[in-house]
Amino acid sequence: MNNAINIERGTSLGRDAYLRLRKNKMAIMGLCVLVFFISLALLTPLIAPYTYDGQNLELGATPPSTYHWLGTDTLGRDQLTRIMYGSRVSLMVGFVATAVALLIGVFWGATAGFLGGRVDAIMMRIVDTIFALPFTIFIILLTVIFGSSMLLLFLAIGAVEWLTMARIVRGQVLNIKQQEFVEAAVTMGLSPWQIITRHLIPNVLGPIIVYTTLTIPGVILLESFLSFLGLGIQPPESSWGSLISSGVEVMEEFPWLLIFPGLALSITLFSLNFLGDGLRDALDPRTSKD
Repeated sequence: MNNAINIERGTSLGRDAYLRLRKNKMAIMGLCVLVFFISLALLTPLIAPYTYDGQNLELGATPPSTYHWLGTDTLGRDQLTRIMYGSRVSLMVGFVATAVALLIGVFWGATAGFLGGRVDAIMMRIVDTIFALPFTIFIILLTVIFGSSMLLLFLAIGAVEWLTMARIVRGQVLNIKQQEFVEAAVTMGLSPWQIITRHLIPNVLGPIIVYTTLTIPGVILLESFLSFLGLGIQPPESSWGSLISSGVEVMEEFPWLLIFPGLALSITLFSLNFLGDGLRDALDPRTSKD
């Protein structure tokens, strides 16, 4: 007689995190909204009803209508089209600048934390020195010297946003570098580079992923702030920040020029923050109820 044996099927940490994330309705909603805006940005050249720089001076600023769903600006340009093209710029700045910050910050922090000693002290003093620089003045100087450009915006934002990432990764590496698997890797004769890339960074991916999702909205907001000051995207190109800046100037007469780009920016920022909070909870095993 065969006895039926029930064997509980094991699950990976990744699957557990996915199951916890799926239960978080706000995080899933944020992810869906983010996918919508990214898809909209990618498809803008194909689905935009007008060209982003097409003007109709005789039309001028008009409220939302059947021909222009979100109205037109003071130069008669379709506001929906400008917001759609602005999403391409704002999201690209957010993701690319965050990728630059991620690349520099992760390896800088992991190297400083693992090597420790004088190397750690020197590397982190460099971080502290850059942190002390007034960011706005730094951007103004770069703009005066090199002129306004998309590449300059990426470099300027990436040159500052990696600092916090480096501190977070360094702290995580300091916590795990004394564990047995790291000591075993050292005993096997692996180089510091191999230990950092194969063992340390993969074991701190949770905090890295969470902070990345929280960095993207910060970068988008920073780009909007710079565009608001006239240091970011220059006309006729548009970003959500530049559209908000233009809308503020005429908000009393034509409020839709401020409301709609402001809503697009706010919804995106909220979505990214909800997703970041959900990932933080999902990647933390202590949140598991089983």
